[in-house]
Amino acid sequence: MSNSGKIKPVCRYSALKVYFFVLFHPSTWKPTLRFVATAAIDFFWLQFRRKLGLLKTKIIHVDSPLDEFIPFKPENIDIYLDFINFWVRPLSLLIALRRKTAAKRLSDFLVLINRCYKEAADFYKFRMSTTKRPEGIAHRKFFWIKLLDPHYLCVPSLHVSVVVLTFTYFKRVFKEENFTEEEQNFYNTEIYAEAMEIAETVLYIKQHSVNCVAAALYMMNCILEGEFSIQDAVDFINNMFANADDITDEHKSLINEHLNMLFEQLLLEGTNEYDWVTPLKRWILQCEKDETAQESSL
Repeated sequence: MSNSGKIKPVCRYSALKVYFFVLFHPSTWKPTLRFVATAAIDFFWLQFRRKLGLLKTKIIHVDSPLDEFIPFKPENIDIYLDFINFWVRPLSLLIALRRKTAAKRLSDFLVLINRCYKEAADFYKFRMSTTKRPEGIAHRKFFWIKLLDPHYLCVPSLHVSVVVLTFTYFKRVFKEENFTEEEQNFYNTEIYAEAMEIAETVLYIKQHSVNCVAAALYMMNCILEGEFSIQDAVDFINNMFANADDITDEHKSLINEHLNMLFEQLLLEGTNEYDWVTPLKRWILQCEKDETAQESSL
């Protein structure tokens, strides 16, 4: 008889506990401050420097015609905004159930997420990217998104990158921390489902294009080499919108096919390069060329 009914879901662990935990564990201070500084400088300030004219980095539109097949769902805004708590809550679970090793696990995760932001920023400094967002304020919370996010760092999507990091990292941690097989299956299934929901939501609320998702999966396959495999990425792509009833099966197929093709293109080109950024640079330069040609024809 299953004991899963007695397992407390990750979503019921308080993210607030993690913030207090950090205060009283000096070993976590350095990676925490480093990540906060990276997010502030290489994500928020980087965009506002461009918005204020302090940088002249070109901004390329990376929309895909396939984005039109995904309806705008402003009611999903809370899922999008839950992004930080999504990766913080599993850390809260570890504090509750594996307190002796929680500080090290938290620090290790912060090192990895910091790397994601740093390496994405290397690309953002080469070319920034944007997508077409709906006009107006469909929900009051969109006001704050548009105020705080100039929307210049779309490719690769850090939202998608970090949810991939989260379910991949904690899958390993639950195993290393000797959680029971039932607990591992329960927690991994829950975290993966939430990750998928967030990845779909960045498209539903028009904060990203399908192109941003494929680029993020490619980046994470390189950063998490050996943990987030090609098959893991393909499975993630093929699971996207699997339960959606607001996108036709034909359109789902087209979206998944495009995601797989772009992911494969970047992956194959990356085999001959020393870093993952180079194939993505070539791709966005082609987007820039296509955009210039389109503007010239008008």
